[in-house]
Amino acid sequence: MLIIFCGIPSIGKTLIARRLAIELEKCSYPTVVLGSDDIRRLVPAHVEMFNPQREEFIRETTLHMVDYFLSKEKTVISDDTNYYNAMRRDLIKIAEKNRADYAIVHIYAPLELALKWNRERGEPIPSEVINRIHDKFDIPGKKYKWDQPIASIDRSKESVEDSVKIILQKLKEGKPQKSGKPKVLYKAGKSEEIDRLTRRIAGKILEEKGDKMLARRISALRKGFVREATEKKFTLEQAEKEFIKKVKSVINGENF
Repeated sequence: MLIIFCGIPSIGKTLIARRLAIELEKCSYPTVVLGSDDIRRLVPAHVEMFNPQREEFIRETTLHMVDYFLSKEKTVISDDTNYYNAMRRDLIKIAEKNRADYAIVHIYAPLELALKWNRERGEPIPSEVINRIHDKFDIPGKKYKWDQPIASIDRSKESVEDSVKIILQKLKEGKPQKSGKPKVLYKAGKSEEIDRLTRRIAGKILEEKGDKMLARRISALRKGFVREATEKKFTLEQAEKEFIKKVKSVINGENF
């Protein structure tokens, strides 16, 4: 089984994931907790000096590890922000490939509380990162039926122990999605594919540039471009080429 955690940083996802893994082990479910931070720690240079160009490798390696442990019939908890529904979809596809059930757990808290807890921990995560993920977060189940969470836990009200109890209860009630045969439960439409592609390109560029004014301009450009590309029936290759071209014109100070 694959349990997909999602939520902004600094709200206790890792504590809950680790405690949940212990409880699942007690029930004879060998469980592995995996997150992109675990992979980052394997690259000391990346930990010492964050390099956005390595993030694609980090993500791919994390997904590969999830795939590996599911293939060994282990229960896997994805301990990541998984803040785009496309990120959660990538994980679900891996569960389907391995004929594993899956469950999404949405853990949330007010932004101010997350920032406060982060400060109390010595601010291991830059505040701007927490703010950015909060602003971009796709609430699970809001747009797609396959994205419906098994549980939504408010960390401003629930302790770690109570959160674990809620998740265990939902799992016992048989709520996880059944993969069964390796089939596609949901096929992304062209608009969503282009949206996902342009988000990835914009995110990579903005991580390198770190300019808030540029971020707003590219965000406005991206939304309009997705509509335009969908209407013109661009292939993904055409969309990628045209979007990069338009982003470069924005970076160079040209109008769009």
